[in-house]
Amino acid sequence: MRALIWITATLALLYSGYWFIGRGAMQSGAQAFFDNAASQGYVAENNGLAVQGFPSRFDLTVTGPRLADPRSGLEWQAPFMQLLTLSYTPWHMIAAFPPTQTIRSPAEEITLGSTRLQASLIVTPGTALTLDRTTLVGSDISAVSTLGWTLAAESLRFATRTDPTRTNTHEIGVEVTRLTPDPALATLMPNLPPVIDFARLDAYATFSSPIDRFAGETRPQLTAFSIREGAFTWGTLQASAKGDLRVVAGLPEGRIDLSVRGWRDLVSLAVNTGAIQPGIAATATNLMEAFAKASGDADVLEMPLVFAGGRMSLGPLPLGPAPRFN
Repeated sequence: MRALIWITATLALLYSGYWFIGRGAMQSGAQAFFDNAASQGYVAENNGLAVQGFPSRFDLTVTGPRLADPRSGLEWQAPFMQLLTLSYTPWHMIAAFPPTQTIRSPAEEITLGSTRLQASLIVTPGTALTLDRTTLVGSDISAVSTLGWTLAAESLRFATRTDPTRTNTHEIGVEVTRLTPDPALATLMPNLPPVIDFARLDAYATFSSPIDRFAGETRPQLTAFSIREGAFTWGTLQASAKGDLRVVAGLPEGRIDLSVRGWRDLVSLAVNTGAIQPGIAATATNLMEAFAKASGDADVLEMPLVFAGGRMSLGPLPLGPAPRFN
Protein backbone atom coordinates (compact mmCIF):
# COMPACT_ATOMS: atom_id res chain seq x y z
CA MET A 1 0.00 0.00 0.00
CA ARG A 2 2.82 2.38 0.88
CA ALA A 3 4.49 1.68 -2.49
CA LEU A 4 1.20 2.38 -4.30
CA ILE A 5 0.87 5.71 -2.50
CA TRP A 6 4.42 6.66 -3.46
CA ILE A 7 3.82 5.70 -7.10
CA THR A 8 0.58 7.67 -7.21
CA ALA A 9 2.19 10.70 -5.60
CA THR A 10 5.15 10.54 -7.99
CA LEU A 11 2.86 10.33 -11.05
CA ALA A 12 0.80 13.24 -9.73
CA LEU A 13 3.92 15.34 -9.27
CA LEU A 14 5.18 14.45 -12.74
CA TYR A 15 1.83 15.30 -14.32
CA SER A 16 1.64 18.56 -12.38
CA GLY A 17 5.09 19.44 -13.63
CA TYR A 18 4.00 18.62 -17.20
CA TRP A 19 0.93 20.86 -16.84
CA PHE A 20 2.87 23.84 -15.50
CA ILE A 21 5.51 23.43 -18.20
CA GLY A 22 2.74 23.21 -20.79
CA ARG A 23 1.05 26.29 -19.38
CA GLY A 24 4.27 28.25 -19.71
CA ALA A 25 4.80 26.97 -23.25
CA MET A 26 1.25 27.90 -24.29
CA GLN A 27 1.48 31.37 -22.80
CA SER A 28 4.91 32.05 -24.30
CA GLY A 29 3.78 30.61 -27.64
CA ALA A 30 0.77 32.95 -27.69
CA GLN A 31 2.98 35.93 -26.92
CA ALA A 32 5.41 34.78 -29.62
CA PHE A 33 2.51 34.80 -32.11
CA PHE A 34 1.80 38.45 -31.33
CA ASP A 35 5.50 39.35 -31.39
CA ASN A 36 6.13 37.58 -34.72
CA ALA A 37 3.07 39.14 -36.33
CA ALA A 38 4.23 42.60 -35.23
CA SER A 39 7.73 41.95 -36.58
CA GLN A 40 6.22 41.11 -40.00
CA GLY A 41 4.46 44.45 -40.26
CA TYR A 42 1.08 43.54 -38.80
CA VAL A 43 -0.58 45.22 -35.83
CA ALA A 44 -0.89 42.55 -33.12
CA GLU A 45 -1.85 43.70 -29.65
CA ASN A 46 -3.45 42.36 -26.48
CA ASN A 47 -4.07 43.55 -22.94
CA GLY A 48 -3.08 40.30 -21.24
CA LEU A 49 -2.56 36.54 -21.58
CA ALA A 50 -3.56 33.97 -18.95
CA VAL A 51 -3.66 30.15 -18.93
CA GLN A 52 -5.89 28.18 -16.54
CA GLY A 53 -7.60 24.77 -16.52
CA PHE A 54 -5.44 22.61 -14.23
CA PRO A 55 -5.28 19.66 -14.34
CA SER A 56 -6.96 18.43 -17.53
CA ARG A 57 -7.04 21.50 -19.81
CA PHE A 58 -5.04 24.43 -21.07
CA ASP A 59 -7.45 27.37 -21.28
CA LEU A 60 -5.83 30.45 -22.79
CA THR A 61 -7.69 33.75 -22.40
CA VAL A 62 -6.48 36.70 -24.47
CA THR A 63 -7.84 40.00 -23.19
CA GLY A 64 -8.41 42.82 -25.68
CA PRO A 65 -6.93 41.18 -28.81
CA ARG A 66 -6.46 43.43 -31.85
CA LEU A 67 -5.09 42.26 -35.20
CA ALA A 68 -4.70 44.50 -38.24
CA ASP A 69 -3.00 44.51 -41.64
CA PRO A 70 -1.89 48.06 -42.50
CA ARG A 71 -1.45 47.11 -46.17
CA SER A 72 -5.08 46.11 -46.70
CA GLY A 73 -6.58 48.24 -43.95
CA LEU A 74 -8.39 45.23 -42.45
CA GLU A 75 -8.68 44.98 -38.68
CA TRP A 76 -10.31 42.64 -36.14
CA GLN A 77 -10.85 43.50 -32.50
CA ALA A 78 -12.68 41.86 -29.59
CA PRO A 79 -12.96 42.30 -25.81
CA PHE A 80 -11.52 38.81 -25.30
CA MET A 81 -10.76 35.51 -27.02
CA GLN A 82 -10.43 32.02 -25.52
CA LEU A 83 -8.47 29.04 -26.85
CA LEU A 84 -9.24 25.78 -25.03
CA THR A 85 -7.52 22.41 -25.40
CA LEU A 86 -7.22 19.18 -23.46
CA SER A 87 -3.76 18.78 -21.96
CA TYR A 88 -3.26 15.39 -23.66
CA THR A 89 -4.40 16.54 -27.16
CA PRO A 90 -2.77 19.98 -27.62
CA TRP A 91 -3.14 19.77 -31.42
CA HIS A 92 -6.95 20.03 -31.09
CA MET A 93 -8.09 23.50 -30.01
CA ILE A 94 -11.48 25.06 -29.42
CA ALA A 95 -11.95 28.81 -29.83
CA ALA A 96 -14.71 30.65 -27.98
CA PHE A 97 -15.63 34.08 -29.34
CA PRO A 98 -17.23 36.91 -27.35
CA PRO A 99 -20.82 38.06 -27.98
CA THR A 100 -19.54 41.09 -29.93
CA GLN A 101 -16.59 41.57 -32.29
CA THR A 102 -15.54 44.37 -34.60
CA ILE A 103 -14.20 44.15 -38.15
CA ARG A 104 -12.90 47.31 -39.81
CA SER A 105 -11.93 48.05 -43.39
CA PRO A 106 -11.08 51.29 -45.19
CA ALA A 107 -14.72 51.51 -46.25
CA GLU A 108 -16.68 50.55 -43.14
CA GLU A 109 -16.85 49.11 -39.62
CA ILE A 110 -18.90 45.96 -39.00
CA THR A 111 -20.09 44.87 -35.57
CA LEU A 112 -20.63 41.11 -35.32
CA GLY A 113 -22.99 39.75 -32.69
CA SER A 114 -23.94 36.23 -31.61
CA THR A 115 -25.40 34.32 -28.68
CA ARG A 116 -22.96 31.46 -29.34
CA LEU A 117 -19.99 31.31 -31.66
CA GLN A 118 -17.38 28.59 -31.27
CA ALA A 119 -14.73 27.11 -33.52
CA SER A 120 -12.73 23.89 -33.46
CA LEU A 121 -9.29 23.65 -35.05
CA ILE A 122 -7.22 20.49 -35.51
CA VAL A 123 -3.66 20.65 -36.79
CA THR A 124 -1.34 17.83 -37.79
CA PRO A 125 1.08 17.04 -34.95
CA GLY A 126 4.59 18.14 -35.92
CA THR A 127 6.79 21.19 -36.12
CA ALA A 128 4.81 22.87 -38.95
CA LEU A 129 1.37 22.47 -37.28
CA THR A 130 -0.35 22.19 -40.67
CA LEU A 131 -4.09 22.85 -40.64
CA ASP A 132 -6.11 19.62 -40.88
CA ARG A 133 -9.74 20.46 -40.03
CA THR A 134 -11.82 23.37 -38.77
CA THR A 135 -15.41 23.79 -37.64
CA LEU A 136 -17.31 26.98 -36.85
CA VAL A 137 -20.79 26.87 -35.30
CA GLY A 138 -22.87 29.89 -34.38
CA SER A 139 -26.42 30.90 -33.51
CA ASP A 140 -28.29 34.20 -33.64
CA ILE A 141 -25.62 35.77 -35.83
CA SER A 142 -25.90 39.46 -36.70
CA ALA A 143 -23.82 42.00 -38.60
CA VAL A 144 -24.35 45.76 -38.47
CA SER A 145 -22.36 48.08 -40.72
CA THR A 146 -21.59 51.75 -40.30
CA LEU A 147 -22.72 52.08 -43.94
CA GLY A 148 -26.25 51.34 -42.77
CA TRP A 149 -26.82 47.73 -43.83
CA THR A 150 -27.63 44.81 -41.53
CA LEU A 151 -27.58 41.03 -41.87
CA ALA A 152 -28.76 38.28 -39.54
CA ALA A 153 -28.98 34.48 -39.46
CA GLU A 154 -30.55 31.96 -37.13
CA SER A 155 -27.65 29.52 -37.42
CA LEU A 156 -24.29 29.19 -39.15
CA ARG A 157 -22.18 26.10 -39.75
CA PHE A 158 -18.79 26.28 -41.46
CA ALA A 159 -16.30 23.43 -41.80
CA THR A 160 -13.11 22.64 -43.69
CA ARG A 161 -10.93 19.56 -44.01
CA THR A 162 -7.77 18.77 -45.88
CA ASP A 163 -8.19 16.83 -49.12
CA PRO A 164 -5.30 14.32 -49.09
CA THR A 165 -5.66 13.68 -52.84
CA ARG A 166 -4.87 17.30 -53.81
CA THR A 167 -1.94 19.51 -52.88
CA ASN A 168 -2.75 22.37 -50.48
CA THR A 169 -6.48 21.86 -51.03
CA HIS A 170 -9.24 22.08 -48.44
CA GLU A 171 -12.85 20.98 -48.77
CA ILE A 172 -15.22 23.70 -47.54
CA GLY A 173 -18.80 23.36 -46.35
CA VAL A 174 -21.09 26.23 -45.35
CA GLU A 175 -24.74 26.17 -44.29
CA VAL A 176 -26.82 29.14 -43.15
CA THR A 177 -30.45 28.94 -42.03
CA ARG A 178 -33.06 31.66 -41.71
CA LEU A 179 -30.88 34.34 -43.28
CA THR A 180 -32.40 37.81 -42.96
CA PRO A 181 -30.97 40.21 -45.55
CA ASP A 182 -30.89 43.96 -45.10
CA PRO A 183 -34.43 45.40 -44.98
CA ALA A 184 -33.50 47.77 -47.79
CA LEU A 185 -32.87 44.76 -50.03
CA ALA A 186 -36.12 43.12 -48.92
CA THR A 187 -38.09 46.18 -50.00
CA LEU A 188 -36.58 45.80 -53.48
CA MET A 189 -37.97 42.26 -53.66
CA PRO A 190 -41.65 42.74 -52.66
CA ASN A 191 -42.65 39.37 -54.14
CA LEU A 192 -40.29 37.45 -51.84
CA PRO A 193 -40.45 36.85 -48.07
CA PRO A 194 -38.14 38.83 -45.77
CA VAL A 195 -36.17 35.69 -44.78
CA ILE A 196 -34.05 33.38 -46.95
CA ASP A 197 -34.83 29.82 -45.86
CA PHE A 198 -31.32 28.43 -46.24
CA ALA A 199 -28.08 28.74 -48.19
CA ARG A 200 -25.52 25.98 -48.67
CA LEU A 201 -22.08 25.71 -50.27
CA ASP A 202 -19.89 22.65 -50.86
CA ALA A 203 -16.58 23.63 -52.48
CA TYR A 204 -12.83 23.08 -52.74
CA ALA A 205 -10.20 25.78 -52.29
CA THR A 206 -6.58 25.36 -53.37
CA PHE A 207 -3.79 27.57 -52.04
CA SER A 208 -0.27 28.40 -53.18
CA SER A 209 1.30 27.01 -49.99
CA PRO A 210 0.25 25.08 -46.88
CA ILE A 211 -1.77 26.78 -44.16
CA ASP A 212 0.53 26.22 -41.19
CA ARG A 213 2.48 28.15 -38.58
CA PHE A 214 4.67 29.62 -41.33
CA ALA A 215 1.66 31.10 -43.16
CA GLY A 216 2.55 34.60 -41.97
CA GLU A 217 5.77 34.33 -43.97
CA THR A 218 4.60 32.25 -46.96
CA ARG A 219 1.27 34.12 -47.28
CA PRO A 220 -0.86 31.38 -48.92
CA GLN A 221 -2.84 32.75 -51.87
CA LEU A 222 -5.98 31.25 -53.35
CA THR A 223 -5.10 29.65 -56.71
CA ALA A 224 -8.27 27.70 -57.53
CA PHE A 225 -11.86 27.46 -56.33
CA SER A 226 -14.27 24.71 -57.31
CA ILE A 227 -17.97 24.74 -56.41
CA ARG A 228 -19.31 21.22 -56.19
CA GLU A 229 -22.73 22.40 -55.08
CA GLY A 230 -24.12 25.77 -54.13
CA ALA A 231 -27.81 26.33 -53.41
CA PHE A 232 -30.24 28.64 -51.69
CA THR A 233 -34.01 28.95 -51.34
CA TRP A 234 -35.72 32.31 -50.95
CA GLY A 235 -39.46 31.86 -51.23
CA THR A 236 -40.18 31.00 -54.85
CA LEU A 237 -36.62 31.85 -55.88
CA GLN A 238 -34.42 28.75 -55.91
CA ALA A 239 -30.88 28.77 -57.22
CA SER A 240 -28.04 26.28 -57.58
CA ALA A 241 -24.49 26.60 -58.87
CA LYS A 242 -21.45 24.52 -59.81
CA GLY A 243 -18.24 25.29 -61.62
CA ASP A 244 -14.49 25.79 -61.48
CA LEU A 245 -12.35 28.91 -61.25
CA ARG A 246 -8.62 29.52 -61.47
CA VAL A 247 -7.11 32.60 -59.86
CA VAL A 248 -4.59 34.36 -62.12
CA ALA A 249 -2.85 37.44 -60.72
CA GLY A 250 -5.60 37.71 -58.12
CA LEU A 251 -8.46 37.60 -60.64
CA PRO A 252 -10.81 34.65 -61.29
CA GLU A 253 -10.86 32.88 -64.64
CA GLY A 254 -13.46 30.25 -65.53
CA ARG A 255 -17.20 29.75 -65.30
CA ILE A 256 -19.91 28.82 -62.84
CA ASP A 257 -23.07 27.25 -64.23
CA LEU A 258 -26.19 28.68 -62.60
CA SER A 259 -29.69 27.26 -62.49
CA VAL A 260 -32.42 29.57 -61.18
CA ARG A 261 -36.10 28.79 -60.68
CA GLY A 262 -38.24 31.90 -60.35
CA TRP A 263 -35.65 33.90 -62.29
CA ARG A 264 -38.03 36.76 -63.13
CA ASP A 265 -37.54 38.07 -59.59
CA LEU A 266 -33.86 38.54 -60.46
CA VAL A 267 -34.77 40.98 -63.22
CA SER A 268 -36.79 43.04 -60.74
CA LEU A 269 -33.88 43.00 -58.30
CA ALA A 270 -31.41 44.04 -61.00
CA VAL A 271 -33.60 46.99 -61.98
CA ASN A 272 -34.33 48.06 -58.39
CA THR A 273 -30.63 47.96 -57.41
CA GLY A 274 -29.51 49.79 -60.53
CA ALA A 275 -27.60 46.83 -61.95
CA ILE A 276 -29.48 47.28 -65.22
CA GLN A 277 -31.37 50.26 -66.56
CA PRO A 278 -35.18 50.09 -66.54
CA GLY A 279 -35.15 50.72 -70.28
CA ILE A 280 -33.45 47.40 -71.02
CA ALA A 281 -35.42 45.35 -68.46
CA ALA A 282 -37.79 44.07 -71.12
CA THR A 283 -34.88 43.12 -73.40
CA ALA A 284 -33.14 41.31 -70.55
CA THR A 285 -36.37 39.51 -69.66
CA ASN A 286 -36.90 38.36 -73.25
CA LEU A 287 -33.30 37.19 -73.52
CA MET A 288 -33.49 35.23 -70.26
CA GLU A 289 -36.83 33.77 -71.26
CA ALA A 290 -35.29 32.48 -74.49
CA PHE A 291 -32.52 30.81 -72.47
CA ALA A 292 -35.09 29.35 -70.06
CA LYS A 293 -37.22 27.90 -72.86
CA ALA A 294 -34.11 26.34 -74.35
CA SER A 295 -33.63 24.38 -71.11
CA GLY A 296 -37.08 22.83 -71.50
CA ASP A 297 -38.70 24.63 -68.54
CA ALA A 298 -39.64 28.29 -68.94
CA ASP A 299 -39.52 28.79 -65.16
CA VAL A 300 -35.90 27.61 -64.91
CA LEU A 301 -33.06 29.76 -66.20
CA GLU A 302 -29.73 28.07 -66.90
CA MET A 303 -26.87 30.43 -67.72
CA PRO A 304 -23.12 30.52 -67.13
CA LEU A 305 -21.47 33.14 -64.93
CA VAL A 306 -18.24 33.71 -66.86
CA PHE A 307 -15.04 35.28 -65.52
CA ALA A 308 -12.47 36.32 -68.12
CA GLY A 309 -9.96 39.11 -68.58
CA GLY A 310 -10.85 40.76 -65.28
CA ARG A 311 -14.53 41.03 -66.22
CA MET A 312 -17.60 38.95 -65.49
CA SER A 313 -20.77 38.32 -67.42
CA LEU A 314 -23.99 36.35 -67.00
CA GLY A 315 -24.38 34.63 -70.33
CA PRO A 316 -24.31 37.46 -72.88
CA LEU A 317 -25.04 40.13 -70.24
CA PRO A 318 -21.94 42.02 -69.02
CA LEU A 319 -21.87 42.55 -65.24
CA GLY A 320 -18.69 44.60 -64.84
CA PRO A 321 -15.31 44.05 -63.18
CA ALA A 322 -14.60 40.71 -61.54
CA PRO A 323 -13.78 40.68 -57.80
CA ARG A 324 -10.19 40.31 -56.68
CA PHE A 325 -9.09 37.43 -54.45
CA ASN A 326 -5.97 38.98 -52.95
